[in-house]
Amino acid sequence: LFGGLGLTGCVSSMLANMAVKAPNQQNIPRAVKDPEYAARFDALAAQSWRQPVGPPMAELAVAILEPGFYDFRYKIEVKENAKGEMWREPKFEWTLPAKLLAQPPLGTVLLLHGYADAREDIMHWGLYLAGIGYRCVLVDLRGHGRSTGNVIGYGAFETRDLQQLLDELQKRGLVAEKVGVLGVSYGASVGLLLAAQDNRVGPVVALEPYSAAENAVVEFAHGVAPRQAAKIGDKTFAAAVAKAPKRGGFSWSDGDLLAAMARLSAPVLFFHGEKDRWLSPENSKRLAAIAPVGSKLILLKDDDHLSLSMKLGSIVNDVQEWFGRFLAAPATTGFP
Repeated sequence: LFGGLGLTGCVSSMLANMAVKAPNQQNIPRAVKDPEYAARFDALAAQSWRQPVGPPMAELAVAILEPGFYDFRYKIEVKENAKGEMWREPKFEWTLPAKLLAQPPLGTVLLLHGYADAREDIMHWGLYLAGIGYRCVLVDLRGHGRSTGNVIGYGAFETRDLQQLLDELQKRGLVAEKVGVLGVSYGASVGLLLAAQDNRVGPVVALEPYSAAENAVVEFAHGVAPRQAAKIGDKTFAAAVAKAPKRGGFSWSDGDLLAAMARLSAPVLFFHGEKDRWLSPENSKRLAAIAPVGSKLILLKDDDHLSLSMKLGSIVNDVQEWFGRFLAAPATTGFP
């Protein structure tokens, strides 16, 4: 989030600007700079369009993945460069054309990516959920991926954007009574805020959300760039947090997640890695403690922020059971 922590000048103002400036204007997404990469994912979409939203005005890049058998294969590989630096990277494959289901979708699930990510980064969940019968809506949040928008609002703008998208999904006949949400990090928190403000949203699966955006931007900075963040005092960070909403045109209270928990109508399934140093498990613990009756928190002892965002295999059964209980319509037939 604060990639330029070592910059000189008025540090708090720079930090405030970076906190609200569209991530895709600070670092060009792969789906924008690599047309072949984008086209590979675009071929999966049964429908795609650009959704006007606002204010402030923006366009969201939207793709629909219909239920079917995509011959989905998924694994996480360990990579190493010439310097001996190692990292994990997801690899997933599929086969087209998919064998689409003969029955109606079990339900519609809105998939929301993390900060500075894009819809392609959560496609593994789209392919999995489509493979068990759900229609998936993949969207680049404002200022992310291939969407437009100069500033982000940590839910202040994004919840309104997504409500406008839900209106369009209803017009197109792509959603039944309720829509489910699965979000990662920033997307998980935005999804919780959306569920609190729109009764069309039912069950939410939240992977590693933050509980208060104004605290998360500082915690995230210390987690992602600890050496640079250590050079910046608490007062400077506090000044940046105070300035950020003024630069972005919103209020931190617009995205008050702790208050939002009281307005949720459906229980939430939380996941958080115990080794998460970017957004600590305390965030999910605080939210789960006041979430609706029936909510559940699963802590994964070996996962950090990145590994959980890539997670699939060990948590899919819990996710499938959750949407099956709180979202799915009765199935009539199986795969063709």
